[in-house]
Amino acid sequence: MRTISIILLATIAFCTLVFAQAVLSPKQFTIEFIAELKKALPSAKILQAGDLELKVKDKESSDHTVFLDNAYDSYKQDPAQKQGVIDRYIDSTIETLNYKATNIDKNRIVPILKDRPWLYEIKQSMAERGAKKLPDLVTDDYNSELIIIYAEDTPKNIKYITNDDFKKLNIKRKELKALAVQNLKSLLPKIELLGGEGLFLITAGGDYEASLLLFDSIWKSGQIKVQGDIVVAIPSRDLLIITGSQEYEGLSKAKKIIEEAYEEGAYRLTKSFFVFKEGKFIKMDK
Repeated sequence: MRTISIILLATIAFCTLVFAQAVLSPKQFTIEFIAELKKALPSAKILQAGDLELKVKDKESSDHTVFLDNAYDSYKQDPAQKQGVIDRYIDSTIETLNYKATNIDKNRIVPILKDRPWLYEIKQSMAERGAKKLPDLVTDDYNSELIIIYAEDTPKNIKYITNDDFKKLNIKRKELKALAVQNLKSLLPKIELLGGEGLFLITAGGDYEASLLLFDSIWKSGQIKVQGDIVVAIPSRDLLIITGSQEYEGLSKAKKIIEEAYEEGAYRLTKSFFVFKEGKFIKMDK
């Protein structure tokens, strides 16, 4: 048990470490991002529309609004990596400016698990910022707390697929989930199960650990040995904790890890536990 506790706590510490240095305010971060983006797009017109929001008009594209909330959250996790974060999100912005729905690669459509409030919060945030059109994303229900969002995983971006995008693809709606799950299996690096004695951690590259709940081959294979039913927690998209419904010490330790990861980490999901019943994860009663 000591080994898995060290692994889990070290993982969270790595994700949430903030160096002892001055952290830029959202306004300061936005100004620096714009300065770097102008170097990458010297012909574009770039205006600051607010903290963590800018407008970009390039001669090759229409007006585009860029939100920097995720970039700023990533920066705050490790301020020493500011330039790397800015460079990564500039690459993502440029790719988005050149994006065309007709160019969606069907083999890179993937499923992303999100909590239900996420979709509402995204729309509310855009509405408050004056967005003329709110995103109409392709989604499926998963359980009472989680939904599946579909996206295209490109080399530099994760582009959520709208219903307008989907209409341009030659894919049957009922086949989308199976296609996306199979694509993700092909795109992910090696999936590793770490730990033991009733408390485990699964790693798979850092972006899609939560989506592993959709992989029946993991949960039905018998490779995960726990007391009682399999129980998982996904406090953030990159942290998948596993224990058992009768692993009382494991559940207790997992709760502490969840609290820290949810409060301090980026890309938060939910504090809930989910139990594997009849081939699917459902929210576990407290």
